[in-house]
Amino acid sequence: MAVQLEQIERVHIALIAAASAVGWATGWMGPGSVALGGLVMAANIWLLKQITRRVLTAQASQRPGVVLLLVLAKFSIFIGLLALLFWQVPLDPMGFAVGATMLLLATLGVALAGQGQTAEDQT
Repeated sequence: MAVQLEQIERVHIALIAAASAVGWATGWMGPGSVALGGLVMAANIWLLKQITRRVLTAQASQRPGVVLLLVLAKFSIFIGLLALLFWQVPLDPMGFAVGATMLLLATLGVALAGQGQTAEDQT
């Protein structure tokens, strides 16, 4: 599973870069907003990965405060920082939405690629 998460992260960063380049070249959306939307989602998946690793291993029973701190950081990012961003920073909403969607596309792409590989392995 860790390999798939790392693949998703790599594909996600590549998609963010490609979407930002398309936004810059065409002028349809702000490339900075695309990158920011993608980076917010990258931070989200990284924090979820850290929380999951600590909850599913023996570290959770040894240091529950770390898990609580990570969960608090995750919710702080998505409630506090996103609200601050939209109120204080001039963002292109469509560009931000496209950047945030790149994580879903990366996950779908890696899952479909993995499904094709397992189907080939079974035959």
